[in-house]
Amino acid sequence: MAEIPRPNGNIIETLKLLSLRGFDERETVALLVIFSSFIAHNIGRIGCQFIRPRLSNFTGTGLPDPTIPPDFVEELRRKCPDDNNTISNMLNDEDTDKARGLSVSIGTSLDNHYYKTLMRGRGLLFADQQLMANEKTAAAVTDYAIDDGIIFRTEFAHAMAKLSNFGVLTGSEGEVRHSCSH
Repeated sequence: MAEIPRPNGNIIETLKLLSLRGFDERETVALLVIFSSFIAHNIGRIGCQFIRPRLSNFTGTGLPDPTIPPDFVEELRRKCPDDNNTISNMLNDEDTDKARGLSVSIGTSLDNHYYKTLMRGRGLLFADQQLMANEKTAAAVTDYAIDDGIIFRTEFAHAMAKLSNFGVLTGSEGEVRHSCSH
């Protein structure tokens, strides 16, 4: 879908895509947590097909993505032996993960865990980790990671309200669903 950032998009592409819709760098950082969830994570799950290209043949080099710490590359290779797997929450329970020595988990709630993970170089998607490659977006990641949630929730709510105004269908163009599954 050309309206949301690609999982393998770089920071320049991501910022351009969202700036065309009037979003600044901070709003982009706030929104990317949900875009990443909808693109690949499904809140707590991510398909290995989105991760594997970073592990062995990044941009056709035959090597892993140099921005991924080597121990994390090995961990991801164990979790994603092929593209048909999913990393299920890697895992939802952070305490269980820490006890088992996992260096990453995909959160199941909308909080600052995503941003803390990026600060440790453990972004699963290239587009996620690219937030640390730009001075302004990295500053926002840091703010959200150290925040108790108030700043993030406020800025996220503002960005979501702004996002909700795009592509609104009215009159006979739209459809009201009383049951989203039908």
